[in-house]
Amino acid sequence: MINFIRMKRNEWKVKAMFYAAIATLFDNQKEILEMLQKVYVSLKDVPAEELQKELIDKLAEIIHNENKDK
Repeated sequence: MINFIRMKRNEWKVKAMFYAAIATLFDNQKEILEMLQKVYVSLKDVPAEELQKELIDKLAEIIHNENKDK
């Protein structure tokens, strides 16, 4: 009986850690989606030939501005 209680207690700990990790992932997903929206808005009028260069430039610019704000 004592082993069963210990097993259940450990099971609850694992579930709590798992749910916390999922919640953190969802919180970070919001930030990633916001960044992708900013990139899309800044690159929607760029021709396909220049897209790779512009994508890297705009992404670096957005990250730099976000780090400056923090």
